[in-house]
Amino acid sequence: MLWNRLPLALSLLLCFTLPAYAQGDVSFIHDVQPILANHCYACHGPDKHSREAELRLDVRESGLARDAIVPGKPDDSELISRILNEDQSHQMPPPELHKPLSDAQKETLRRWVQQGAEYAGHWAFDSIERPSLPKVKRDEWVKNPIDRFILARLEAEGLSPSPEVGAETLIRRATLDLTGLPPTPEQVEAFLRDKGEDRYERLVDRLIASPGYAQRRAQDWLDLARYADTRGFADDTMREIWPYRDWVIHAIDQNMSFDQFTIEQLAGDMLPDATDAQRLASAFHRNAPQAKGVTYPVEEYRVKGVVDRVNVTGRVWLGLTMECAQCHDHKFDPVSQQDYFAMFALFNNIEHTGSGHGQGGPKLRLPNQAQAGKLLNVPVMKEMPVPRETFIHVRGNFLQKGEQVSPAVPGVFQLSDENQPRDRLTFARWLVDGKNPLVARVVVNRYWQRYFGHGLVRTPDDFGVQGDLPSHPELLDWLASEFMDSDWNMKHIHRLIATSATYRQSARILPHHVSADPDNRLLSRMQRVRLPAEQIRDQALAVSDLLVERVGGPSVFPTHPLDYWKQRALPGEWTPSEGESRYRRTMYTYWRRMALHPSLEILNAPARDNCVVQRVTSNVPTQALVLLNGPMFAEAARALAKRVVREVKDDEAKRLDRAFRLVLGRSPDREEQAKFLAYIAHEKEQNDDEQAVWTLVCSVLLNLDEAVTRP
Repeated sequence: MLWNRLPLALSLLLCFTLPAYAQGDVSFIHDVQPILANHCYACHGPDKHSREAELRLDVRESGLARDAIVPGKPDDSELISRILNEDQSHQMPPPELHKPLSDAQKETLRRWVQQGAEYAGHWAFDSIERPSLPKVKRDEWVKNPIDRFILARLEAEGLSPSPEVGAETLIRRATLDLTGLPPTPEQVEAFLRDKGEDRYERLVDRLIASPGYAQRRAQDWLDLARYADTRGFADDTMREIWPYRDWVIHAIDQNMSFDQFTIEQLAGDMLPDATDAQRLASAFHRNAPQAKGVTYPVEEYRVKGVVDRVNVTGRVWLGLTMECAQCHDHKFDPVSQQDYFAMFALFNNIEHTGSGHGQGGPKLRLPNQAQAGKLLNVPVMKEMPVPRETFIHVRGNFLQKGEQVSPAVPGVFQLSDENQPRDRLTFARWLVDGKNPLVARVVVNRYWQRYFGHGLVRTPDDFGVQGDLPSHPELLDWLASEFMDSDWNMKHIHRLIATSATYRQSARILPHHVSADPDNRLLSRMQRVRLPAEQIRDQALAVSDLLVERVGGPSVFPTHPLDYWKQRALPGEWTPSEGESRYRRTMYTYWRRMALHPSLEILNAPARDNCVVQRVTSNVPTQALVLLNGPMFAEAARALAKRVVREVKDDEAKRLDRAFRLVLGRSPDREEQAKFLAYIAHEKEQNDDEQAVWTLVCSVLLNLDEAVTRP
């Protein structure tokens, strides 16, 4: 916005009539700030270098001082004059920015000024206080405190929650979510026979105590940690970092508290008398892609690594887009470039040798489980005895040094100089000291996302002013408070979510859902979620009795298209693993950034060349082709057919029932049974090979939308 384009006197010439809107109180956080952030802050926000007319609209004092805002007098306010101006040469936002305000948004701003133009601090930076539990009319529906917040909002909107889903679907949902694998028919039958009132809670406890739980939760964390078996970039060669993956699994299995989980990964090497396991945990920030030293000048290469650490830490723990402040003050959030490089200074003291083969940095030598007598060299962190000096990089260019800065956290957190963290260890402890307003909110929001498809904040890596507002702010703060008060107990929060009545709802979409809650933000029903790529493959292995449930160890090489790496002009040759290694959980598959296993790539697994907070899910025809013809899926269909034929003798209806219960956790209904039996009869007329016919049937089952979707 260029406020100096139009003299204030011209505002008197405006003649503009807006339609009538509701005249209730306007909320700055919910109604006004999103408009200003999306339409005004780029030119009139925190970034002093791009600020026009020396006017800030993110700070009340600035707007009042320039008469842009005259509280209670919209007709005297330049802000209102400009947004109502029909002359495009004087209109705000300028038409060339292609960010026009709607009539409703203009009226919201006018009413806000009329009502006094009160500002409020951004909600995410407010301290966390445990909300009281709301009262609801249907107490009988509530299973735990989560449900009171959900139900109170539904009742306020005149809605009711959906009924609890059937027992077969519920055990399938919970088992897939908590372990990454489907329940066996025997487990489903045992659950149906159990008539105890707490049968579901006991089921959840059993699933959380299983090894599968830790592996499924670790998979989510590895996306954040940008874990892969290769360095990335052009050569993309192997590195020995899989012991870090196993550390994550073990930590989650042992229910390490999240504060300790954080401290060890960000600064385990700096702990007094650090153990090998704690030093190994510090590999979190050595997971980033590493180019060969000849790709960039050595110092530029090192700086890129530090930048990655700052940006990833901001996304994973603070939910802030720190990278926006690398070259200039953040245009929307209260993070200056000085703040950015003060945080950069915290991560700027890692040893780095500048090797020409991308091996710069310290290593932890560990015994190699796969090759007795040999050692692994795992990249980890190690603090330099004398800290490097840190300077602001002018326009983000590391060659242009600006003002020198000391290690610190962004000023928005308002820490005194004596309380500023001065190294990675004190910084990590500050993150989880219980006073930080962001960390607990950001983490529980990601947990919620894993079960409902979306977080309570639907921008899980952006809690700033351009991010999404929480659909249930009191619930978010209650969960954050509960997380901290439970001593950062990760399993406790997952159990709360999984045992809530909200989680147990049917996912059936009824007409009133479409009209009253089309995006399911109010959670009047459960959300169907497409299984992640790993779980689609693991399910096929599990139901066909091929899956090998061994935890940890070196990455494996399941069946792979011939010459796949050569087709991508990458060095090396994929040699398929032999024996049981071909059938390990997919999380143990060799993860090559520049050439991810094609079935994983097509099914939307990330290459992990950067931090992935929320996976993108697509629905394209090639996915069905992979599930039908991919080598592993074809093998799984054959093995499943062999299992069904072996377990059920000479009764096609009973075989079909067994196949359905293995893959979908239920029996076929009458219509499904009739269609499948007709299909089987038709195929038998064409082919008298029983195994071949049932392979086709099993391939169809594994490809059903119901099979690849968490119900």
